[in-house]
Amino acid sequence: YYIGREHLPFTQVKVVKAIEPESNDYFRPCEIGESGYLVTRGPNVMSGYVGDAEATKDVFREGWYTGLKDIVFALRNKKDGQLDYYWMSRDSALLIRGGANYAYDQIAAELSKVLIEDFQLKPEQFKLAVVGLRLGSEHEDSCCVTVELSKEVADIEPQLRAQFMERAYKQVSKGARPDHVRFAQIPLSFKGEILYPQLKQDFLDSLGRN
Repeated sequence: YYIGREHLPFTQVKVVKAIEPESNDYFRPCEIGESGYLVTRGPNVMSGYVGDAEATKDVFREGWYTGLKDIVFALRNKKDGQLDYYWMSRDSALLIRGGANYAYDQIAAELSKVLIEDFQLKPEQFKLAVVGLRLGSEHEDSCCVTVELSKEVADIEPQLRAQFMERAYKQVSKGARPDHVRFAQIPLSFKGEILYPQLKQDFLDSLGRN
């Protein structure tokens, strides 16, 4: 959703591919419409943590504050040409592949559309969640998908096992193509939010990787 614009000279913002120095994409700017990390600097931004130089060093990189950990994207406003910024998720819900960042929610929306349009499932009949796991590469995530079916449509699982990945691979964007799909319960908090750390561990367990 829309979160606003930068307010020069008080607050400057930009979107970058990575904020970890060891990454090949460290502080590389994202293209318009590409999701990435929101970083900021300016007189309105704190200068550091009082009495904690190490913590300050951890969140200030290249003169920018990187501690927000929000995943956003920018679009150029057609009326005045300025950049509008839109929030997508926290960095814990981000998949990295092919040198680009993809929000879990973005991928889940594309894959859910396949279930609805190709298999005639209704949104209330399934849950779908995505996590990124470093399975075959140290630098790129595998797209790991969990589908939870309601009891009323449980009998469609064999068909989905046989056809879902192939159909999804042809229809969704490159970043949303699934590498692994499993059918299981999706762990949720009491607020109904996906518990991603547990979901990642559940997926690793299902693959025999602890």
